[in-house]
Amino acid sequence: MERFVVLDSWRGIAACLVALFHLDAYSHLHDVPFLRNSWLFVDFFFVLSGFVIAANYQQRLLDGFGMGRFLFLRLGRLYPLHFTMLALFIGVELLKVVRRILIPALAVNPIAPFSTPQDAPNTILANVLLVQSLHLFDFLTWNVPSWSISTEFYTYIVFAACVVALRKHAWIALVFALIGGPVLIAALSDRYMATLYDWGIIRCIYGFSAGVVAWHIYGKANGGLRKWLSGSFAEWSALGLVVAFVSVAGTSPLSIGAPYLFALVVLVFAFEGGVASAILRLRPLVFLGTVSYSIYMTHAFIERRLRDAAIAIGKHWHVNPFTHRVADGQDTYFLGTQLWQGDIIYVVYLGMIIATSYFTYRWIEKPGREWARNRVQRRQATLASGKVVSA
Repeated sequence: MERFVVLDSWRGIAACLVALFHLDAYSHLHDVPFLRNSWLFVDFFFVLSGFVIAANYQQRLLDGFGMGRFLFLRLGRLYPLHFTMLALFIGVELLKVVRRILIPALAVNPIAPFSTPQDAPNTILANVLLVQSLHLFDFLTWNVPSWSISTEFYTYIVFAACVVALRKHAWIALVFALIGGPVLIAALSDRYMATLYDWGIIRCIYGFSAGVVAWHIYGKANGGLRKWLSGSFAEWSALGLVVAFVSVAGTSPLSIGAPYLFALVVLVFAFEGGVASAILRLRPLVFLGTVSYSIYMTHAFIERRLRDAAIAIGKHWHVNPFTHRVADGQDTYFLGTQLWQGDIIYVVYLGMIIATSYFTYRWIEKPGREWARNRVQRRQATLASGKVVSA
């Protein structure tokens, strides 16, 4: 398996930015445009996924690795942590039910179990089957960030099917995705790239395809092209473009171009040839990359528990821990009543996520991935020995 360490660090930073975006805290940071639009880094994940999957599996699929093995490995990568977080969300709601039965006084608790469509029992099966974001519902469900995992797994199926069926002509599917993807998003989504549970699968295929194209350019880059795309000037320029683009794009039509920009960023940093890459190879940032999937999948649960804790503290101490504001036309309750409190909450929140992610990576994510790999390797060894005997 080919690993791009610098791109891993990028993924870790992007995961942290998405996590910070999802926290509403009364802070100096909250209204910074770059942070308010950091949901766009989900498209960076899609692009990077296409790049890495193409690098490690495209030729293997062409050589007969098998779609079943490929999808089993990808499921082993995504599913254990997805299922664990889903079980935790459901478990919290069930605990609320038990508490309200055993302690009737809690019946007046505003945090009622299964009280929102997001936590509705009839969405559990869809989450178990990873189909919750294939336009089955008109809202996000349970562990909200898992919408992208749902679309990504089925994008893997599309990718493998195109490689195996079209082989040398798979470029036709890439062209269609890179042209048709943005056109369809512009036509179908009034939120443009902020399409999630409805047309998120189109968004994912579009970004993934941009990553696959970036991989092919990377493999063929030499001489002048490699010189222009690698080095400190290219890296700092790409970084500046990302900050500027994310800060202004938001839910405007401009956001539809995000996969193209992120494909350029992935391509530039894949060469790992500049000062920025040297910084991204520092151990703390590499660690963030290692646990990036856990950061992404655990942060919503931790955000919900922080809110639960704030409500409990408010009831116990008879204080109001929230600041009420109207954000994006909606009533929003921000954690903290002073800006400095929100600043501290952001730091504590991110620290909790990273600490939790270390353990979920070590105890759930990594063992699940290794189990899937071992199963595939044993299966391959069995088939190989069978061929030897029959020969």
